[in-house]
Amino acid sequence: NQWKNTLVERETEEYHKADPDPFDDRHPGRADPECMLGHLLKILFKNDDFMNALVNSYVMSSREVALNTAACRLLLNIMPGLETAVVFQEKEGIVERLFKWAQEAEQPLRIYATGLLAGAMENQDIAANYREENSVLLLAVFMQLGARELLMHYMDLKQTNDVQLTFEALKYLASLLLHKKFAAEFVAHGGVSKLLEIPRPSMAATGVSLCLYYLAYNQDAMERVCMLPHSLLSEVVSYTLWLLECSHASGCCHATMFFSICFSFRAVLDLFDKQDGLRRLVNLISTLEILNPEDQGALLSDDEIFSSRQTAKHTCMALRRYFEAHLGIKVEQVKQSLQRTEGGALIHPQPYYKACSYTHEQVVEMVEFLIDFGPARLYWEPAEVFHKLSCVQLLLQLISIACDWRTYYGRADTVRYALDILSILTVIPKTQLLLSENVAVLDENGSTISTVGMSIVLVVAEGEVFVNDAEIQKSALQVIINCVCAPDKRVSSIGKFISGTPRRRLPQTHRASESVLVKMWNVVQSNNGIKVLLSLLTIKMPITDADQIRALACKALVGLARSAAVRQIISKLPLFSSGQIQQLMKEPVLQDKRSEHVRFCKYAAELIERVSGKPLLIGTDVSLARLQRASVVAQSRISFPEKELLLLIRNHLLSKGLTDTATALTKEAELPMGLHALAHASVPPFTPRPSPCAAAGGKKPKVLRQKSDHGAFSQSPAMKKQLDRHLPSPPSLDSIITEYLREQHARCKNPVTTCPPFSLFTPHQCPESKQRRQAPTNFTPRHTRRVVYPKYGGVDGGCFDRHLIFSRFRPISVFREAEEDESGFMCCAFSARERFLMLGTCTGQLKLYNVFSGQEEASYSCHSSAITHLEPSRDGSLLLTSASWSYPLSALWGMKSVFIMKHSFLDDHYVEFSKLSQDRVIGTKEHIAHIYDIQSGQKLLTLNNPDLANNYKRNCATFNPTDDLVLNDGVMWDVRTSQAIHKFDKFNMNISGVFHPNGLEVIINTEIWDLRTFHLIHTVPALDQCRIVFNNNGTVIYGAMLQADDEDDIMDQQMKSPFGSSFRTFDATDYKPIATIDVKRNIFDLCTDTKDCYLAVIENQDSINMDTVCRLYEVGRQRLAEEEEDEEDQEEDDQDEEDDDDSDDDMDDIDTDPLLAELENENNGEEEEEEDGEQDFSPSDDEEVARLLDEEADDDEEDDDDDDDEDDDDDEDSDDNERDVELVLDNSKLFDNMHTHTHIDVLLPSHWRKPTQKFRFYITSMSSR
Repeated sequence: NQWKNTLVERETEEYHKADPDPFDDRHPGRADPECMLGHLLKILFKNDDFMNALVNSYVMSSREVALNTAACRLLLNIMPGLETAVVFQEKEGIVERLFKWAQEAEQPLRIYATGLLAGAMENQDIAANYREENSVLLLAVFMQLGARELLMHYMDLKQTNDVQLTFEALKYLASLLLHKKFAAEFVAHGGVSKLLEIPRPSMAATGVSLCLYYLAYNQDAMERVCMLPHSLLSEVVSYTLWLLECSHASGCCHATMFFSICFSFRAVLDLFDKQDGLRRLVNLISTLEILNPEDQGALLSDDEIFSSRQTAKHTCMALRRYFEAHLGIKVEQVKQSLQRTEGGALIHPQPYYKACSYTHEQVVEMVEFLIDFGPARLYWEPAEVFHKLSCVQLLLQLISIACDWRTYYGRADTVRYALDILSILTVIPKTQLLLSENVAVLDENGSTISTVGMSIVLVVAEGEVFVNDAEIQKSALQVIINCVCAPDKRVSSIGKFISGTPRRRLPQTHRASESVLVKMWNVVQSNNGIKVLLSLLTIKMPITDADQIRALACKALVGLARSAAVRQIISKLPLFSSGQIQQLMKEPVLQDKRSEHVRFCKYAAELIERVSGKPLLIGTDVSLARLQRASVVAQSRISFPEKELLLLIRNHLLSKGLTDTATALTKEAELPMGLHALAHASVPPFTPRPSPCAAAGGKKPKVLRQKSDHGAFSQSPAMKKQLDRHLPSPPSLDSIITEYLREQHARCKNPVTTCPPFSLFTPHQCPESKQRRQAPTNFTPRHTRRVVYPKYGGVDGGCFDRHLIFSRFRPISVFREAEEDESGFMCCAFSARERFLMLGTCTGQLKLYNVFSGQEEASYSCHSSAITHLEPSRDGSLLLTSASWSYPLSALWGMKSVFIMKHSFLDDHYVEFSKLSQDRVIGTKEHIAHIYDIQSGQKLLTLNNPDLANNYKRNCATFNPTDDLVLNDGVMWDVRTSQAIHKFDKFNMNISGVFHPNGLEVIINTEIWDLRTFHLIHTVPALDQCRIVFNNNGTVIYGAMLQADDEDDIMDQQMKSPFGSSFRTFDATDYKPIATIDVKRNIFDLCTDTKDCYLAVIENQDSINMDTVCRLYEVGRQRLAEEEEDEEDQEEDDQDEEDDDDSDDDMDDIDTDPLLAELENENNGEEEEEEDGEQDFSPSDDEEVARLLDEEADDDEEDDDDDDDEDDDDDEDSDDNERDVELVLDNSKLFDNMHTHTHIDVLLPSHWRKPTQKFRFYITSMSSR
């Protein structure tokens, strides 16, 4: 053991010569993998027999003092690599034996036992179990050894010449400094100067850092330190700054924590600034390898990464305390300057040696005060130094990188400290402008990208990175509020001074401050700030902070709504247009947070007032439309005939028996005598002050009554005189009548500003706006009026026709893969001639089905993964396909003579043709758009601007109808100049938007944007997360809920919208909903033909398995009752056989359908089409493919000729306007109003006719039944 002790002690001495961190309690082999001590300890611990013998035999069992001494000495030497919990907790009786030796044994065993106990007591469980023994032993050691005198002796390295002994003495001193009395005596007896005498660099100097840190914890002791001579205090700050830069990692950490506490002392803060402390503190972060965007410290070990993250956290905490202290000083200076210029008692500053600490609420108040009352261009020295060091960008980078520290426990604290620093610094407009500049950060793939600083703050505020961490969200919202809620004009008196910096005095700077404010509004808007803030208005978790987050988000929106562009957008959103914000104002999320809810209601009312332009009383439940009507009423000029009022007065006098007075009034005012009875009959009673509740209802005319004097009580003259002081002046009769008439006007559905004089005898009603040539809503009279008002029977006739046709869909056939147990269709499209239905499968197959026969005509292998998109060209010669994951992701196929790939688009997950000429293809790769030439396949253009990217999850680039513009990732591009024109605000995560076929609007999810002004003109909540498909002429929109990507999205989708298993139709001219068609199955895709005859829908038959089929619907036809009853039974039958029968039956209906003129005249070609469907077809035979396509073209030409022949026999205006009318053969009055030639298909009940029989009646000039 003696030899081993010597060996271990020699290697320990060599290890310490390498100057390791003395507070590093890791195994030496881990702290320095190359050191010999680490290898030696590993060898010893691997020898289990020796270690067991050392503890069991030499320490516990042996009675020989020399052997016990050697064993304890060796055990003490190997403590750096020893698991103390294993030795001292699992081995029963060893701690008691060490206590006995520490109290009774001779030297040196007593010393070794005491050292081992010290190591054992570092374990909290062991220390708790032996608390009583420790108190007895420590007091004895402290008193017997004279620890107080020895400490001062051991601290002097010149006397000990043993740096490790001095270091251990400093550790002991640090623990004693936690006691207030000892710390006070230590400072009073010159202990601080004794600490500063310890040479640096040395291991002992690192021990000084711990003593200073613990000394700062004691506020009373720190006040005494601040009262020491200035030179000594300056030396303390200088020593600590040296530790900050040159000490071990632990010494640097202790120094940082010292300053975090001491910044609240003005004396320390001033010395810190004089010695360039801010730069030296910031260097702790700026030199970290983990913040290097290129490698993020990829070569660092896990321990080094953890240490770097700890440094970042502690430094941010110190910087926050630093700027909080300076903020307090700055606010004090501004208040003193205000009092000098405006009068008032002077504020006495806090003594330099006293601590000034602030709560978070106080800091927020000081920030708001400085923003509201500070000069427009505030000069703040600490902020200027921070800007020169480029620390704002550094903090933004730290926030972005720290968001990915998933395994670090202090991740949230680090980000919160950094945001708190920014929230203080954003009182300076210069800092706000820095948030609008680009910052280099890392994307999800680890690549360096450039992003706007404000976008980083908005991402954190949204709450998706730190889920349910309210403190971080509140800090981020405070930064946004400071940037967008600054006053438009500062207080004029403040502009005369800039708090003690005369060289910085500036003239009026309102224009500069306003330009900064406008820029910050634009930055927040362009980085989807409206979406983030609106989403936070409806937040419910975490429940304890939801009300406060709502209030902060609403406050930010109030400031942002001062921008006209933002105000216009907000006014069209459902939150305001539908009165949703009033619903949020009714109840708090948590009843205990009513004070926060009151703040939210205050800001919400201010926001509504700012958006609507009119004040809103708290508690009123009105929408923005009602506020706009109220604005019209308020601007209306109310007038009425004075003689009518005099008649009312005359009648009132007569009713009260005042005949002489009434007669005198009649003569003087020249009133007609014969109106007495009329007035009694027609004039409603009168009440001067209508009830607000009744006014809000607006259902019945206001009843006017004279105010009742029942229940009146007598008052003494003194009481009357006292009440008269507080009562308003009585209203005039004219004002009472005017208010009564204005309330009548307010009940009008569409009030107008300019009104004729109101009558007091008849209720007022503004005329309803109605066209003289308005088309009837009923189809029969509308159809009759087409002769008079072609071609739709009057104004809005086309709209009524669309609502009639596109609210009816009749399923006629189902297509499924014949040879598979489960069908796997993913997407669909009609062929160019619309004879075939193209279906893409989950295995990458393209299948062509005959629309009329239901037979599979061809099958091609296009991709090795699921086909997600199909688009044939208008001439039928080309086809675009896209797949889910296999390469190429998209391809262009030729279909003229043979089906062959012409070009491939390897990385584009979605492709489509240009709209006007179809000579180009636009492809989408994430948020990048590529434009290709169809003939050569060469890439013509790439449209991408990472600074403008919205990063929609399902971005699909698309051309506008004239091919001049491209919409990609919510950004509109000019194709000719390759420049971005406008970025549309983002309000959803998935849908990137499409152009309206009219070329004037853009539809992005629920928002409709005007291309001419970029204003938000509509919101259609029913379109949320829907894939949009227009009919051929762009008058009808089909919307189907997109399928979710993963399980979490599926749950969100089910909670968000009820339309996952249905599709909806909308009028594309005014976006009014037409109908919701529930197919009772999840929808994957849908497409419509160019003639609006059919709609194909990919539906999932099984909720568990992927069994998708394509169901063909006939547009404008209602499902028969017997078809609904037999639907479930039909699905259980053999699907292939059923499809053939259904197709044959449906052919008769299709060929005689008068609703769709395009197919009405195909009777002659019916037999030819059936014969074509029965022919054998070989998909692999290229000649057969060409023949099929040629026959398709020939048949379509014959159909067109037949159409032209029969169209000549019909009225020229009836071609596009014929409609189905299903007659019920009873006492219907359908024929009463028919005066023109028409024909009507009558579907007879099933027991009256054969299954597919249909009759046609021609009715001519019938004036009666």
